[in-house]
Amino acid sequence: MKDVPAGPVSDGWVKSFADPQLEAIVAEAIKNNLDLKAAATRIAVADNIITEAHSQMLPIVGASGAASIMGRYNQKNLLGRDKGRFNASSALAGVSWELDVWGRIRSQTAAARQQLAATQADVLYAQESLAAITAKVWFLATYTKLLEQYAEQNAAFKQQELELVEAKRDVGGAQDQQVAIARAEVESAQSQVAAMRSSLQQVVRGLEVLLGRYPSAEFNIATTLATLPPPVPAGLPMQLLERRPDILAAEHNVNAAFHLIQSAKAARLPSLSLTGGAGYLSNVIYEKLNLRPWLWTAAGNLAAPLYTGGFLGAEVNVTKENQKAALYIYGETILEALDEVEAALGNERYLREQQQKLRSALENVSRALALEKTKYEIGQVDLGPVLQLQAAELGAKAATTQAEYQLLANRINLHLALGGGF
Repeated sequence: MKDVPAGPVSDGWVKSFADPQLEAIVAEAIKNNLDLKAAATRIAVADNIITEAHSQMLPIVGASGAASIMGRYNQKNLLGRDKGRFNASSALAGVSWELDVWGRIRSQTAAARQQLAATQADVLYAQESLAAITAKVWFLATYTKLLEQYAEQNAAFKQQELELVEAKRDVGGAQDQQVAIARAEVESAQSQVAAMRSSLQQVVRGLEVLLGRYPSAEFNIATTLATLPPPVPAGLPMQLLERRPDILAAEHNVNAAFHLIQSAKAARLPSLSLTGGAGYLSNVIYEKLNLRPWLWTAAGNLAAPLYTGGFLGAEVNVTKENQKAALYIYGETILEALDEVEAALGNERYLREQQQKLRSALENVSRALALEKTKYEIGQVDLGPVLQLQAAELGAKAATTQAEYQLLANRINLHLALGGGF
């Protein structure tokens, strides 16, 4: 990050390009993109996983009821009525509560919270990436449209050159071979126009898909590229670690892996649970014993895993290895982030230098063209040198426009690398 002013990275980088249409399409992409909507559903899933884990710390309350009748055949009393019929009924309520003595459930809940935070950061990074992609495709569409215009102008120049060569041939100043070459150059230029039109349609369709629209290639594209905003403060590496959602997600995954190790270790220790119940229970046996139908129970249960075939030990080892992997991914994410920042800063420096050289070259060609037009107007030269310089100027414009587009795309990469919100 050499030669770059340090400071806080500002949010709202889309507005820094001063392009209202860009702001509108980025908002539309965030709202309508189906991939982003699918990613957002993972937040709801992770939130429910927290509820599932935390619910294990709470008592489980249940209730049950039953009624039955049983009778024996050919059991009559003196009045001829059935006497072998017995009724039974029950209505019971119970409570079960596992005491989280060793923190197994608490660790699971903490891991779930960290996973939710990681998921939220992943979705935020997906939003920022989508905004960056949409902006780059928008600028690419404008750049391609400008190339199409340059190709059309070049085809017109080649057509003028053909007409000039044909006129010279008619007076004996050119040969048929020169006419054939000029006609081939016209056809080649026209094929470039067709290629640019096809490329523009493909880019526009891609933009429409990003916006959730039908890919009809009917989107209105700007005719000029946006102006590059002032340089972005690079900030400090620690600020980078605190801002980028992908780094935050990797950090949360490390924390989640740590809590899962604690949960796996606690699973090897005895578990203690309390149970209780009360209710109404009546049948013929209770009646014969003169027992009252109302009753209650309370109990404590202790369960300890004695032999599991190595399952619990393997679970601990698995969680430890997962934590190692999460740490490696976290470190790799940080290195990649720093590399992206350095690459974007370096690219902008070199692209600015390239842009200055190309602009200087364009100014010189334009100056030479103006002088050649003056000579043509006073009759010192024919139209040929003018057409050649017009083609050279057009090539210089295309090269300068390419550098301008590359600077815009690289600036977007820099904002994404620095974790600046769109």
